[in-house]
Amino acid sequence: MKNRVLSIKILGIILLVIGLFSLFAIPAEFTSFYAFSEGGNSQYEGFGFGSLMFAFIIFNTMVYFPLALLCIPVGIGNYKLKKWGYNLSLASLKTLLINGIAITVSILLSFNLLSIVNIYRFVTILILFFAFLIILPYYLIKFYQNTKTKQIFNVSNPKNLFEEQSSSNLTIILFNLFWILIFYLFIFFKGAFPLLGAFILMKKGTYLLSIAIFTLLILTYLFYNDKKYVKSGILIYDILLFFTFAITFLKNSTNDFFNLLDLPVYEVENVVSAFAIPAEINLGFYFGILIFAHVYLIITTKTKK
Repeated sequence: MKNRVLSIKILGIILLVIGLFSLFAIPAEFTSFYAFSEGGNSQYEGFGFGSLMFAFIIFNTMVYFPLALLCIPVGIGNYKLKKWGYNLSLASLKTLLINGIAITVSILLSFNLLSIVNIYRFVTILILFFAFLIILPYYLIKFYQNTKTKQIFNVSNPKNLFEEQSSSNLTIILFNLFWILIFYLFIFFKGAFPLLGAFILMKKGTYLLSIAIFTLLILTYLFYNDKKYVKSGILIYDILLFFTFAITFLKNSTNDFFNLLDLPVYEVENVVSAFAIPAEINLGFYFGILIFAHVYLIITTKTKK
């Protein structure tokens, strides 16, 4: 039991360090704009809102932000052995596992990748994603679900923000927030909103993304407060989401999407090639798996512990 407690506390410290580093990296990442803007060492014509590098920098900050927002409280909750830390840890691992499955399956079904990487590199990529995004979180989930581990964590305050919700409820909430981050990211891709196989861009697309963000925030708040019929509302939202992101990216590759954005000449000639591997991954499968997993969680999870 002492070794188990020590392992949890060490994990808590590691997560806290990752969270604090991410918190530091958020403002630091924004300094990348100086390098590509006018007068910077890597400046080029066309860099700005709507360009690929601009969106990539925003993407990096969006990775650091949830890491800081999640790893800091999870780290503290594990180090102090609080029940809310236990719930949030399980929810984070379940979210990571489902994402890992979605990414790995998407890579496995993205046969176009074989046109730019050999079979050995393809298998290596699959093994790495399978090991770190499926096997690792799976066994960590089993570790936390062990009866001995559950006994270590103490109830502190039943009305705590994370303690009154089960890990399954928190997983659903984390997925809602993950989708909101995706919507925000697409704002920087010229406000692209995928709909029934096509993309709506600029002002109209941004308005649709804003509606999607606002609606999901409301549904998340109602779900957290266990309001009546909210699960039905989220299921309807997921169906609409399937006919937007999943269907559209099944019909259009990431490269098709890049071509639609009318990127600066420099990016087409020098930057797009750097995204060759992720551009060949079928995002339609990825978004579709995430949506089906979300639907499954909604149907099988009770809104109260």
